[in-house]
Amino acid sequence: MAQIPTTGQFYKLSLVADRYEDLASKAIDFELDALAVGGYREADVPAVAMTCAKLVREKHDEALGDDCKATIDWIEAEPAFAMAFKSLGYVKVGDDHWHGPIQRELERWVPRLRDEKNASSRYLSTTIARIPNHYLKYISRLAGACHRYISGIGHRTVIEGPSTIRRLKDLIAEFEEVLSTEWLPDSLRTNLAHSFRTKSALETLEHHADIASPASRRNDADLPTRLFATDLLRINQDMFRSFHKKSVFHLMGLSFVERPLEMRTIERLAKSEVDAHREIAAKRISDKRGLDYDHVLATLKANKSFNFPRENQS
Repeated sequence: MAQIPTTGQFYKLSLVADRYEDLASKAIDFELDALAVGGYREADVPAVAMTCAKLVREKHDEALGDDCKATIDWIEAEPAFAMAFKSLGYVKVGDDHWHGPIQRELERWVPRLRDEKNASSRYLSTTIARIPNHYLKYISRLAGACHRYISGIGHRTVIEGPSTIRRLKDLIAEFEEVLSTEWLPDSLRTNLAHSFRTKSALETLEHHADIASPASRRNDADLPTRLFATDLLRINQDMFRSFHKKSVFHLMGLSFVERPLEMRTIERLAKSEVDAHREIAAKRISDKRGLDYDHVLATLKANKSFNFPRENQS
C-alpha cells in the first residue's frame, strides 16, 4: 500500500483547482483574441475549440505537477474513494471528451461576441476553463477536508474557535471604547477609524458563524471524524445540491480515518446541517423583513423544497 500523503501534500492539492482555472482561462483568453482578429467567424470555431481542448489538458497537467498527481493517484487507488466516486455519478472519460462541450459553448457565444459591443471574451474563457473542472474541484475540496482532518485544524477550530471569536469581538468593542476617549485628537480618531472599520470587521465575523457555533461541540473521541463527515456533507451539498450521504459513508473507509462513522450518524449530521441552515436563514429573513422569527422558521421547515444557497464556485 502506498504511503498516505502528508498534510502538506493534501493542502497543496486543495489549491490545484483554482490554480488550474487561472492558468487555463488566461491561455484560452489569449486564443480567443486570435478568434477576434478574424471577426468571430463561425467557420473558425472548430479549430479554436480543438486548440482550447488541448489547452485545458495542458494546463490541467501543469497545475497538478508530479506531487499533486501522486496525491490524486493515492486517493483514486483507495477502494473507499472508488465507491464514493461511483455513488457521486462520476465516470471516466477520454482526453478528447471535452472538445464537443467546448465547441458548443463557443458556438453559443461567438454571435454575441461579434454582435454585442459590451460582450467580453474574458467571461467566456473562464466558462470554457470550468467545463472540465468539476471533478478536479471536487478532488481539491476533498483534499482540503483531508488536510483539516489529518492536521487536526478542523478539531482545533471547533475547540478554540468560539472563544477566539468572542475575544475578537471583545477586542473590537474595546477598540471602539478607546477610540471614543475625549482627549483623542479628532484627526487621529478619524484616521484610526478609517484604518480599522469596526462595523465591517464585526460583519466579517458574523459571516463565519460556523466557527462561533460549530455543528458539533461534544468533544469526544469521535469529534474529529464527525467534523470530517460534516465537511464532506457540505462539499457535496455545495457541488451536487445533495448531501450524497452514501458517498460520505464510503469515504469513512479511507485509510487514515481512525474511527469511521455509521450511516445513522451521518444522517443525523446531515439533518443538523439542514436545521442549522434554516435557523440562520430564518434570522436573516426575519431581521430584513421585520417578521416573527419563529413563524419564519416554521414556514421554512414546512417547505420541503427549501434549498441551501450556493457558494461561489465553478
